[in-house]
Amino acid sequence: MSQLAIETRAARKGMVRPMRPSDVPAVAQLFLKIFREADKPADADLQDYLATLTLASPSHDDMTGTQVYEQQDGRIRSVLLAVPMRFVAGGTVLPGRLLGAFMTDADKEAAGAAQLILALRPRRADFAFCDSASPTSRNHLLAIGGKPIPAQNLEWARSFRPIEALAGRFAERLLGGKGVGLSILARPLDGLLRRLRPEQDAAEPGAASVMKMPVSSFLEHAPRLIAHYAVRPLWDEAELSWLVSLAARNTRLGAFTIRAVADRLGAIIGSFVYYAAPGRTAHVLNVLSLPGREPAVLDAMFRHLDETGHVEARGRTQPALMAGLSLQRWLVFRHRAFAFVLTRVPEINDAVARGDVYVGGLAGEDWSRLLTDFH
Repeated sequence: MSQLAIETRAARKGMVRPMRPSDVPAVAQLFLKIFREADKPADADLQDYLATLTLASPSHDDMTGTQVYEQQDGRIRSVLLAVPMRFVAGGTVLPGRLLGAFMTDADKEAAGAAQLILALRPRRADFAFCDSASPTSRNHLLAIGGKPIPAQNLEWARSFRPIEALAGRFAERLLGGKGVGLSILARPLDGLLRRLRPEQDAAEPGAASVMKMPVSSFLEHAPRLIAHYAVRPLWDEAELSWLVSLAARNTRLGAFTIRAVADRLGAIIGSFVYYAAPGRTAHVLNVLSLPGREPAVLDAMFRHLDETGHVEARGRTQPALMAGLSLQRWLVFRHRAFAFVLTRVPEINDAVARGDVYVGGLAGEDWSRLLTDFH
């Protein structure tokens, strides 16, 4: 069968098009069916969140937004969620998109899934990225020319109270979170362990301190702290403010918190964004730092998270952070998800190859309620 015949046949069955406000109920119901194994209409909370996530970005347009596959009968059976985000590459601002959940009702049709994947093939100045790809999605992205970002496939986990952290994970997975007594019993053991293996001195003792950082200050400093990357999110005030407000709605992980890291003279050399959950895990979204100051920023961050009562902290790896992470005790790495870039811009692919790209956290999907909520 010729390519024209294939395309004509596919067109009779349905088409790929941008998501519209009227699609929200169908997309939300498909999300519940695929990711929560619940075939029922979505409630108002999920519908509102999906509408905001997919249609309300200050950078939204039809080309970089969420795409759906509409069957000939008008039903939506496949969806690729996307959040538009503008990026800077080699001094040029270009539209980008964060690729999120890919869902298809395999019981009903498969043509839509294939068309959505093929529609991702990069053209001209297109730029798309993903930091949550499954092994299956990884294979699809490789097949259409995606480039992996190997260092960001990993998650780091830094324990402050390792026995209590282990007890908490056991209670969460096997006891449905009802094993508070296990954590209480673990505390004396952690106290003994910390006395036997005291913390190492900081890489630069007294070099950095942590202080509160209002959102307005973060909006001012964040672009400066990533300006040395060849490829990075633009993060103008409107877009970054929108991302922060959306990330703050993910209260299931803890209280959305921003802290600045200052040097001895009080100058801000870094910042970190995380979900605070004393007694549990601190989920770190972003670690921002001036070049070369990453070890001091990380050391200050870990000391702060320890002092505020967290049992452990977790976050994504990045090439610039590896030297500082390697200095930490009780830190391990594990595979989290595959990170990819899709583009035909040579400068971006070169930057990805040498690790000179900033994605993840607020410029990624880890803040999304779709990963942890709506059960």
